[in-house]
Amino acid sequence: MHSSAPWGKLPGSDQGLMSGTPQLCVVQTIPREGPGLVQPLALERGWQLHVTRLWTDQPLPTPQQGQAFLLLGGPASANDRHGRIPELVRLCQHLLEQQIPALGICLGLQVLAKAKGCVVRAARQRELGWLDPQGRQWTLHQTPAGRNHPLLRGVPDPLPVFQLHGEEVAPERSVETMATSPLCHNQIAALGPAAYGVQGHMELDRDMAERWFAEDDDLVPIARQARFNGTGLATLMPIGRMFYGNWLALAAEQLAAA
Repeated sequence: MHSSAPWGKLPGSDQGLMSGTPQLCVVQTIPREGPGLVQPLALERGWQLHVTRLWTDQPLPTPQQGQAFLLLGGPASANDRHGRIPELVRLCQHLLEQQIPALGICLGLQVLAKAKGCVVRAARQRELGWLDPQGRQWTLHQTPAGRNHPLLRGVPDPLPVFQLHGEEVAPERSVETMATSPLCHNQIAALGPAAYGVQGHMELDRDMAERWFAEDDDLVPIARQARFNGTGLATLMPIGRMFYGNWLALAAEQLAAA
């Protein structure tokens, strides 16, 4: 039994946050899908980290001033009516309503979209691993909105990415698409003034890539792609540091202006 958090208002910064030090609240749904390279990047930039592990009895944090939220991926669906997903959707509704800085990765994007009232549906084709079924690298293409947004400043276009998803966020007028691909419209999107999501995985580091190919049921059938981990990560990790560095800077600005 998980207690409901009182998300009616934001408490002051005297509720445990060090004055002037931003805190990154990481919501992790399964052990193998961690924050990856975002964790050292955030620590280098002076953020405190608070990790909530949803497979335990650990409650979701009550949002406070000075916090931003990173919502990670996992095999669950944003449409699940059991487990802790409905609880996470309620938290995301509060984050959106209060314009608390938040970024969702894969499932995290979909949960934010579900909280916004968008449709999360089965994708036309699952996107898995480094390469598409024709052996080409998965790539995203920025929209005009993306090319002019500070979240994608310095990020290449087209953008290579690692994929691991079978669902997608349906196109919706209230969602600003910043990067897209032929098989999935909302690859990178803004869901509000302070809420963003990315469908692919740019947080991936070496340990995570090796573990995913060994443990993830969707990747085991294409385990031969693990041989591309070295070259794929050599390209992807600098892009991931740029992308998530941009987001941490945006989140810090939003917190300072709140």
